[in-house]
Amino acid sequence: MTTRVDSDRTIGAQTVVRALGVLELLRETPRAMGVTDVARALSLNVSTAHRVLRALVSAGYVAQNPDTDRYRLGRQAYLLGLAAGRNLGLDDVTGILERLRDETGESANLVVRDNNEGLVVLRVESEQPLRFTQEAGTRIPLHCTSSGKVLLAFAQDFQQGLAELELARMTPLTITSRAKLLRELKQIRVSGYSINRGERIPGVCGVATPILDSSGIATAAVAMQGPAVRVTEDRYPALGELMLDVAAEVQAALPAGYTI
Repeated sequence: MTTRVDSDRTIGAQTVVRALGVLELLRETPRAMGVTDVARALSLNVSTAHRVLRALVSAGYVAQNPDTDRYRLGRQAYLLGLAAGRNLGLDDVTGILERLRDETGESANLVVRDNNEGLVVLRVESEQPLRFTQEAGTRIPLHCTSSGKVLLAFAQDFQQGLAELELARMTPLTITSRAKLLRELKQIRVSGYSINRGERIPGVCGVATPILDSSGIATAAVAMQGPAVRVTEDRYPALGELMLDVAAEVQAALPAGYTI
């Protein structure tokens, strides 16, 4: 028999899930959204979406433009993100990425896996006029990026994970054969680092290493990227060794036992 307490708990959990859904939607959407947009995107009644938005506005996690009645993330969401970054050691990791940028001259980032995509969590841009730029929050494919391949290679069941991926061709150099990609993932597990030879964007190459938990499973990847005219084939071994050292630094900066 369902009790009043059980019912209240269910309703409370549902409200939390809906509020988190709204925050995630606003995080992923670069433009301000109206209540109808939010309701449609989350399959909610307009009245329900409005109620959740009003509660988030009241708490400061969402901001509303009174002239347009459209919504964006608010100051409390920003402050919460800053606090999470500090608590998870990401401020220290940013400093490590900046040193990597200065040593290599190239852009660097920290990537985590989000289902069958990579999610750029931190990004430090190269100061070179010719550089590869990419914002934090960008989602990237796994099969044709250095960070994505290293996350695949050091997944708990990397062969099963590979079987579930769509291997879309992004450039003439993209690996679309599962057998060939599997061979490369096995090699990455041996060397400890992965290479992207222009497989996602023509002329952009990169090297990545995994951040491993106590079981040897990748929780994140640290990567550097730059134009092929500078990130050349003869540099890969030295860059791979450098990235292994950087990954060890990043791993030490992150709090043990927590998922980024």
